[in-house]
Amino acid sequence: MTSPRRVVITGMGTVNAATAGGTPALAGALEGAQSPIRPVRAFDVSGLPSRLAAEVDEAVLAGLVDRDAARRLSRICRLTLAACRLAVGDARIDGGPALGLVVGTEHGDFRSSEEFAAGFLRRGVAGLSPMIFPGTVMNSMGAVAAIEIGAKGPTVTLNQATVAGDLAIGRAAVLIRSGQADAVVAGGVDEICPQVYRRLAEMAVLSPMGGALPEGCRPFAADHNGPVLGEGATFLVLEDLDIAAARGATIHAEVPGALWGNLPVAPHTAPRSRRDRRSPVLRLLARLGLPPEGLAACYGAGNGDPALDDWELALLAADLPAAPGLSPPRSLAMLFGQHGGLGALRVAAAALEGRRGSAGPTLVHGLARGGCRTAIVVSRPA
Repeated sequence: MTSPRRVVITGMGTVNAATAGGTPALAGALEGAQSPIRPVRAFDVSGLPSRLAAEVDEAVLAGLVDRDAARRLSRICRLTLAACRLAVGDARIDGGPALGLVVGTEHGDFRSSEEFAAGFLRRGVAGLSPMIFPGTVMNSMGAVAAIEIGAKGPTVTLNQATVAGDLAIGRAAVLIRSGQADAVVAGGVDEICPQVYRRLAEMAVLSPMGGALPEGCRPFAADHNGPVLGEGATFLVLEDLDIAAARGATIHAEVPGALWGNLPVAPHTAPRSRRDRRSPVLRLLARLGLPPEGLAACYGAGNGDPALDDWELALLAADLPAAPGLSPPRSLAMLFGQHGGLGALRVAAAALEGRRGSAGPTLVHGLARGGCRTAIVVSRPA
């Protein structure tokens, strides 16, 4: 009987507000812990209650894509392409039919959709641009990146708030374990669109959420008052262990399991004591034979949204009463801002825990306001 395939992480690539590069750049950004959250520079935010964001430096992005790509591709496609290229280069892996791609995003190429619609509103059918139209479909980033990196295996685009990157990593692991791919480039991407930022700020969805406390991202803190938007792309290369070892790849960590599910409630209606009867955390730990007290660390989805933060703390407390040291979970939102690539950054941080002396496995937990919940366990390679 064939033993189950084991999934490992062999490469990382990121373009975010703090750094751009492969594994060394990511490790440096996580260890430096210097937040790039600043007043918005890319567009006018005067008159808005929210004025902070974690923006990618345009000069950095321009240095990662050639002129032709810069001319023909939308900005979010360039972010995706740059991060995927960095991840593939970091893993030293070639394209082909056994290489897949999974892209997670919250907003997709909203800017292209807005521009395409504006052309029609200004000039009617004559204003519809065939150059802009490809960016209006949700899988435009995945299509561009798959072509450029030679990913001829399964290509999937996932649209989900908060946990898009987590879901992409989990889906990639399933593709490898099921034999549908030998390796998958997986992660998440979003850009800050002016229209989206303005509407969220006006709706008091972003910090300071209409309150008197200072604007800022303070996950799980007593004075949390909303998330701060970020942008960027982070992708990891997941690979079958035997194939990675045979080609001499650097193995950063193993992903022994990933599960996800949905809670049929909104966080603002969920009492703190509520349990998730189908908790992906408990199901995953049981499947792996891993007791909660065996976890060394936990990364969470908390982003400063009081309802989301408190709900996540309640669910984890109910799931892991024997591991109180994991609460509150570690959050990366205050470093990179909330965006579709944040889940992949959490998995990357968990994969790099071994460098910081952590010997046990790490739980990466995700939770979205709509009830989507994810659980990924990352461990040091055996």
